[in-house]
Amino acid sequence: MNVFRRKNNNKVLKRTLMICLVITIGLSPYHVSRATDNPEASILHQLGPITVTAQKQSQDVQDIPNSITVLDDVVIEDARITDMESLSDNVPNLEFYNFGSRRHSLTFMRGIKSLHNAEPAIGYYVDGVNYSKSYMFDFPLFDVERIEILRGPQGTLYGRNTMGGVINIYTRKPDNETAVSFAGSLEDYDTREIKGYLRTPLIENTLFLGIAGLVSASDGYIENDYGTGKDGRYTDGQSGRLQLRYLPNTKWDITLGIDGQQHDDGVFVFRRTERNAFVKKGMFAADRKYHYSHDFEGRSENSYWGSSLNVTHDMEFGRLTSITGYRDYDNDEMIDTDFSPLDMTRMRYVMDEKTFSQEVRLASPEQDHSLQWLTGLSYFHADSENKATTFYRPAMAQNPANPFRPGTGSRLKATKSSNEGMAAFGQATYPLLEKLDLTVGLRYEYERAEMDATLLDTPEGGITTTTIAPTLDNDFSALSPKTSLAWHCNDERMLYATFAGGYRSGGFNVFGDRGTYDEEQSWLYEIGAKTSFFDRRLILNLAGFYTDIEDEQIAQFDADTNQPYISNAGASHRLGLEIEAQAVLLPGLDMSTSFSWIEAEYDSYSDPATGCDYEGNNVFGVPDHTFHVALQYRRPLCAQWDLFSRIELSGVGTRYFDDANTVKDSSYELLNLKLGMESDHLDFYVWANNLLDRHYVLFENVAKGIAEDGEPLTAGISLNYRL
Repeated sequence: MNVFRRKNNNKVLKRTLMICLVITIGLSPYHVSRATDNPEASILHQLGPITVTAQKQSQDVQDIPNSITVLDDVVIEDARITDMESLSDNVPNLEFYNFGSRRHSLTFMRGIKSLHNAEPAIGYYVDGVNYSKSYMFDFPLFDVERIEILRGPQGTLYGRNTMGGVINIYTRKPDNETAVSFAGSLEDYDTREIKGYLRTPLIENTLFLGIAGLVSASDGYIENDYGTGKDGRYTDGQSGRLQLRYLPNTKWDITLGIDGQQHDDGVFVFRRTERNAFVKKGMFAADRKYHYSHDFEGRSENSYWGSSLNVTHDMEFGRLTSITGYRDYDNDEMIDTDFSPLDMTRMRYVMDEKTFSQEVRLASPEQDHSLQWLTGLSYFHADSENKATTFYRPAMAQNPANPFRPGTGSRLKATKSSNEGMAAFGQATYPLLEKLDLTVGLRYEYERAEMDATLLDTPEGGITTTTIAPTLDNDFSALSPKTSLAWHCNDERMLYATFAGGYRSGGFNVFGDRGTYDEEQSWLYEIGAKTSFFDRRLILNLAGFYTDIEDEQIAQFDADTNQPYISNAGASHRLGLEIEAQAVLLPGLDMSTSFSWIEAEYDSYSDPATGCDYEGNNVFGVPDHTFHVALQYRRPLCAQWDLFSRIELSGVGTRYFDDANTVKDSSYELLNLKLGMESDHLDFYVWANNLLDRHYVLFENVAKGIAEDGEPLTAGISLNYRL
């Protein structure tokens, strides 16, 4: 009955929103024609310059010889960018698949994946502080001023684990202006969210306070046909941030930030596909879309907090910047690992990771346009403890795969690791000719890593057997160069060519004789154009790139020990094209669009477990194209109220779920709509994601025959109030 009611509510919302969309489209030309009757209203607004700090100096984004997407606070609010999933919809060649749990979500940038159980390929920074692992990426975005996404290796300025690119998130800083806001939203599946912020001066021109927070909960959209607990992928969490900013004089800017988050989520709501072993044997049927059948409800508890200290000091010969960061991440996860109604195996995964980081850099004065330079030093230290316990339950009593049969027992794998690294880097841009700039940079990085591992086997009612693995240690080092040429044809057009290197740190395989695996290296060759037309009413940027990846880290499987491991087993390339455009079409009517095409293929890679050679195959999980088109209309309506409407169409191309390229997911498109009324102090919106209720698969583990579906049609209302 509950499912039937939910589906009918979705249909009503869908029809209502479709009617609103038709009305909005029908009224838009009428409003535009009225606006153009006013001579002042007929003046088309320009797309203003956007200043970014992507290269750790303030620059106009159109002057940087790199493929960059910038989203300011207005776009973030208008497009409802609230997390990594919605962010990726608005950025070409950035894909994020929120499956399994926050810890296991999969991220690609330019077709290079981040491994949740190893080192990432994407740098993720909040106010200059690095979030060192990909399982730290998938958390709410709130009170954000600007997001800058750099694509391609960023090894020179950012160092290790930035082969795919870098995501920079900047939160709002408090200043002399007092700002207070409260917002709430309700949507399908009993989803509720309340958030707000306060920014105010404590001492005018000197000391400022910023507070922001968020509380959210949702029942989830995937239902367990067997269990009696909560719906799959439920969420219940809260986040908060405190900032103190101190300006003792015009030369100093000191900001202390403290933030924390806590989330309780449902996890691994995988349905069985026709490739599942139980389905093939006829024991169970394949699950329906948006349904699964597990005897145990999984859960994941994440606790995450940290602090940062950002200090800048302006001197005659340059700007000195110091960024100190500390992050503490804890996860406690319990999973049904047989993904069936049988009580066979469960796993508890507990981890605790602490990271300290420090960067100091000196950059040329902003007013010095002849030579722009910066140099710096960075350091980090990370300690991590992981405990993975597999519980062999009653249904495994007679199974040959149970090491404790005929009874049951538990196997605990515990590891302690320590990573410490330091780097020196520098970059300079010099005008060779009047319109030709040369940028060169180099970074040297060194890292020391150690790991201790222990295996504890405990039969039910028996004595624990302990196995201590030899201590593993290794050193990693890399040189990451960068060279760019930028030809400024005129004030509106720039052509550039860039060569850059990046790398991903190596690591350890916990047990077995696989030991360590080495660094993964990438080399980028990129050409591009940044242009504007019609007096900056249209901005059009293009980039073509080729990335060569050597010693690629690939997850493989050892059939003799029945254990997964990572090895430097492959080499591959990425050949791609990116197009981004923004345009002012009419007064109040804006359009933004992006398109990316990519060829991601293995140049060499064979799987020893299957004996298959995957040379020439597509890299799993990488769509051959993506696109995003947004049309947004804002105009005065009556009295103090403005009309707002936004429609978005996003598309994801075909992709393979396995390296053998036997299972392919078809391309799909998602339509989003947002309509609202806005005033100086109050905004009201109604919106829907996946308006046409398109079914798509987030991810499938082909070997196990388990998959998770993407979010269906969801609709809701939002209310924002500002003092």
